[in-house]
Amino acid sequence: MTRSGTHQQSSLAERIAKLVSQLQSRGVIFSDGVQAQEIPGRGIGVIACRMVPAGEQIVQFPVTSLLNPRTAKAALLREVSDGGADAACSMFTPTATPNREEATARKRRRRDASVKTQAGKYASLLDSLSSHQLLAYYLYRARLRRDSDWNSFLDVLPTLDTFGGLPLVWAVLDHGRKRFLDYLPANTYEHAARMSKQFWGDLSAVRSIFANVEDVELFIWAWLCVNSRCLYYYMAEAPTSSDCMTLAPVVDFLNHSDDEHCSIQIYDGALATKFFGLVTTRSYDVGDEICLSYGAHTNSFLLCEYGFTLAVNKNTELDITAELLAILKCSRRTSRCHSDSEGAEIESPKLAFLEAHGYLGDYTLSLDTISYRTEVALAVSQVREEVCREPTGDDEPRARTLERSQLKAFISGMANGSKFKARSTATLNTILDDVVKNCDIMLAKANDDVECGGETRENIVRLYNERKQIACSHLRPHR
Repeated sequence: MTRSGTHQQSSLAERIAKLVSQLQSRGVIFSDGVQAQEIPGRGIGVIACRMVPAGEQIVQFPVTSLLNPRTAKAALLREVSDGGADAACSMFTPTATPNREEATARKRRRRDASVKTQAGKYASLLDSLSSHQLLAYYLYRARLRRDSDWNSFLDVLPTLDTFGGLPLVWAVLDHGRKRFLDYLPANTYEHAARMSKQFWGDLSAVRSIFANVEDVELFIWAWLCVNSRCLYYYMAEAPTSSDCMTLAPVVDFLNHSDDEHCSIQIYDGALATKFFGLVTTRSYDVGDEICLSYGAHTNSFLLCEYGFTLAVNKNTELDITAELLAILKCSRRTSRCHSDSEGAEIESPKLAFLEAHGYLGDYTLSLDTISYRTEVALAVSQVREEVCREPTGDDEPRARTLERSQLKAFISGMANGSKFKARSTATLNTILDDVVKNCDIMLAKANDDVECGGETRENIVRLYNERKQIACSHLRPHR
């Protein structure tokens, strides 16, 4: 096992039992109808050990027993308060802490200061971090020191090896797998690139505040545990919705399904205590696996964020953003793309027009539908550039004014776009023909690469087979 995932010699079942026992001592209540256990090929999962009806609460957490930015911050500040200046200087970087001599003097003067007083000095530092950054650091520190109240939880978290199928791990750690990034479809590659940028940015932010965050392997393990196992949890103090997150041990054992299985509930109990609960939305027979939908995600998203794909995914789609942008581009005006190619400079009056109307990027097809965004972009691709510019005077040719009006009517939903249908179909067929050819090339490369085996090859092949299937489903009616 990797350093970041070194477990005790006890069996997985024993580690799970220890975690459950510890959580119960903190007031967490588990239904007697479910059991966490290892499922071959799926890691740890949650199984029904009796008939479980819809509407049964299978776990209830006092919110104080969750691991989230609120509880992690409190634990770190308590450590500083208990340890005083020495603890603060060992935790924070010199630039983030007060002058060491001043801190030592304060320690002597206020050795018995309250937790609240001591904590106040550093709370703003912790508040400057995003929830993801703070939780990743907390897990990093807890794994490194092995003195946390969450040790039993750490012992059942996935190892770094378990995350080996994520493109982010290929990019950051390489381990001979970085070249597999070249096998990814363009939108998947760009998703992985955005994650890599976020990871390095988060590591930099953490290092600017906390001392001794040197182990990149350990930090990416902690970062991925947070990224792949957190649930949405509203906190009033969170600056953005993306900062509303929590880790809920055992709940994170539930594997993903694109069907609804359970719902999360936050509710008030006696004595103003808040609880975090998980309630079934369907019934289960003995032996059924109980899952949780991570969201309506494509396999491309699931591979980048979680490291797996589904053999059957009802949210499958073909992203042709890169292909359509290439057609739309021309060298007249600089704009900025907010699609999967976000951050890349693009030059085109057509792209500027799409951006101004909220239709730049995210061009997709499912097996039986073409997204409206895609239809709009296809329509814009066939008009003259002058149509995409607002008139500067009253002498504009009438034909150009009419064409712009027709285009805007289609964009606003006031026209059905029949004027653009034939050429849009021809353009789309050209794109999809190229997609099919590219899929065949990449499938051959992946299958011929003896080092790209196992689940890595399976996931890559699945992405291209999906792309090809969707492309062919839209090509067939027009051939």
